[in-house]
Amino acid sequence: MNRLSILAAAGLLGLGLAGGVTPSFAESIASCQSTAVNSYAGDTHSPINDQSGTFAAALKEKGIQATNVQDWGGCVKADVVEKNGHVAQEFFDPATLQRLTVNG
Repeated sequence: MNRLSILAAAGLLGLGLAGGVTPSFAESIASCQSTAVNSYAGDTHSPINDQSGTFAAALKEKGIQATNVQDWGGCVKADVVEKNGHVAQEFFDPATLQRLTVNG
């Protein structure tokens, strides 16, 4: 009985710790879904690619200097010029333009 109590307490503690980690993990989950459509000519049209200038302007309004904006599996991928002048590829949620991060 004592061993069962210890296992139950450990399980509840594990659930509590997992619950504490979940919100920060959820913040970086994107709603990116590919909406690319293939045309009869074989071209692939993506709303992100078709409106890349609009996405670049919206990122600029948020203070992000983005170039080469394109669709990457339904997410917005952009080359971002950092304050030190280096260029880094970054990914954004197309609905919110929230910067996406990799957990790990």
